[in-house]
Amino acid sequence: MAINVAVIGAGYWGPNLIRNFAALPGCQLAAVCDLDPERLGRIAEQYQVRTTPELEEVLDDPAIEAAAIATPAESHHVVAEACLRAGKHVYVEKPLAVTGQEAEALVRLAEEVERTLMVGHLFLYDPAVACLINLVQEGQVGELRYVHGVRTSMSGTARLDTNVVWDAFIHDAYILPALFGRLPRRVLAIGSAYLATGLEDVAFITFDFGGGKLAHIYVSWYALEKVRQMAVIGSQGILAYDDLSRSKLMYYARRYEQSTERDPQGRFRWHWRDGGGRPVRLAAIEPLRAECQHFIECVADGKRPRTDGEAGLDAVRVVEACQRSLKVDNRWVEVV
Repeated sequence: MAINVAVIGAGYWGPNLIRNFAALPGCQLAAVCDLDPERLGRIAEQYQVRTTPELEEVLDDPAIEAAAIATPAESHHVVAEACLRAGKHVYVEKPLAVTGQEAEALVRLAEEVERTLMVGHLFLYDPAVACLINLVQEGQVGELRYVHGVRTSMSGTARLDTNVVWDAFIHDAYILPALFGRLPRRVLAIGSAYLATGLEDVAFITFDFGGGKLAHIYVSWYALEKVRQMAVIGSQGILAYDDLSRSKLMYYARRYEQSTERDPQGRFRWHWRDGGGRPVRLAAIEPLRAECQHFIECVADGKRPRTDGEAGLDAVRVVEACQRSLKVDNRWVEVV
C-alpha cells in the first residue's frame, strides 16, 4: 500500500518536496496545501493533484497518512503540532522549530501520539557528507582534532525574516555533532547585521567539544561567492569536503610526526609527512530523494528516522546557544 502524503507549503522549498514525493515508489502525493492560489493552480496542472489553501482540509482527511511541512520556520511548531494531533506522520523542513521549547514539545507530542517525526537535515543524506562522517567514525583520519568550515552565498535577496545563523548555519548545527559524536559543550559567536537591523548576515562561530576538540564555521550572505566547504583535521590525515567541486570529498594522508631529533633546547622536532591526496568515490544519489524515501520507509515500517525529532531538537539547541552568544557581547555560552 502506498503512503498518502500531503505537502504543506509550496513556496521556496516545497516544489522540491512535491517533485520527489510525486515520483517515489511506495508513495502517493495526495494533496498540496498553500495560501497562494496561483502556485496551487500551477501545481494542480503539472501533477494532477488535489490542492487546497485550507490546512483543515488536510487534517480532516483520514486517507492522508503523512504530511511534509515546508512552511516558514516560525510556523513549523504550529503546523506540525496540528498534523500530529490529527494523527499524521510528520516530516518538517529545518529547523524543527525556532525555539528549543517548541522543538521539545513536538518531540514529546510525537511520542505521545506514536507518530513518526522526522526533520529535514538534508546534508546527512548527501553521499559526500555521509561518507565524511563515516570515515571519521571509522578512524580514517586518526584522532579528530578540529574542523573548519565555510558556508557563504551572495545571490538573490537577503532574508528579512531570520538571520544567517538560523538559515545557513543550521546545517552545520547537525553536521558537527554527527562528526564529533556529541553536542558541543559551549559556543562563541561573533556576527554583524550590515543589511537589515538586528538580523546578522555574517557570523563567525567557534565550538568547544571538550578534550581540545574545536570547530570553527564562517557563514555569510554577504560574500564574494557561494561556498560550501569543510576541512576535518585528524592526527593521521585530513578530509576536505567541497559541495560545489567535481570531487566533493578528498582524503589527504598528511600529518605531523614527532622525530627523535632534538632542537638546541632539547625539544623533539615535528616533521610534516605528506602521502598525497585522493578523491573518495561516492554514490550518485540525489540527497533530497534519499531523504524523502527514508521518511516513507520509516512511516511504512515503523522505523525511527536517522534524523528524528531528537536530532532536530539538538540542532535547535546548538543554534539557540549561538544566538545567545551573539546577544551577550560575544561570550562563550553553554549548550543546554
